[in-house]
Amino acid sequence: MATLDDAAHLLDVWDAGASVSGVMQDVVVLHAAGVVADLDGALDLGVDEVAALAAGLYAEAFGNVVEGVIRCHRCGDLLDVPLPLSAVLADPPGAAGPVESPVGDLAVRAPTLRDLVLAGRSPDPATALWNRCVTRAGGEPVDASAFGTDVLAQVDAVAERLAGLAALVVTAPCPACGADLRAPVDVSQLLWQRICVAAPALLAEVATLAAAFGWTERDVLALSVPRRRAYLDLVGAGVR
Repeated sequence: MATLDDAAHLLDVWDAGASVSGVMQDVVVLHAAGVVADLDGALDLGVDEVAALAAGLYAEAFGNVVEGVIRCHRCGDLLDVPLPLSAVLADPPGAAGPVESPVGDLAVRAPTLRDLVLAGRSPDPATALWNRCVTRAGGEPVDASAFGTDVLAQVDAVAERLAGLAALVVTAPCPACGADLRAPVDVSQLLWQRICVAAPALLAEVATLAAAFGWTERDVLALSVPRRRAYLDLVGAGVR
């Protein structure tokens, strides 16, 4: 199976992902990358599984450490926060499927991508997602409006735990003012953003070498990275 280390494959994934947005982009990127075989089946993956697959793809293609930036809410300083993916991948996401929650006879499961898509079409996405993912232990539907804020908060806590890497939060103290900083991390979006940086850079290399030597995109992308860099250096030195 081709990986995102393969330049042509990375461009194919970028091309596919650029045609959609939101949750469907996560599905299309994973499918185009080859880590899920079926688009419709991918919709039934839990958000925790999707985030883990995205983190694995990121680490494989771009390295283990994501260099993040957090702005302090108190003093406005920018803080560089490295996120080692090996550390978060070593802690498996929450198990998929219904589990007993600590709120009486309710059962909570991690949402799937299909849940998010369908809930997003509702006038009240939060309630729609509750209705899909929270039931009585026997499977009977429940109405969120029937519960107080304490029960809702406990259900939210269970749902966050089940979301695994999809609910990843980075915490760090601000070195300038000491404030405790918390920032949610969308691993799938981090992967997509990195693809969106790499793809145009590859296209620029293709355009440069095609103009210099008359090569096709396939010719350029078939070159190893060191050889492509060497040819770019020659072009930069005026050798044609």
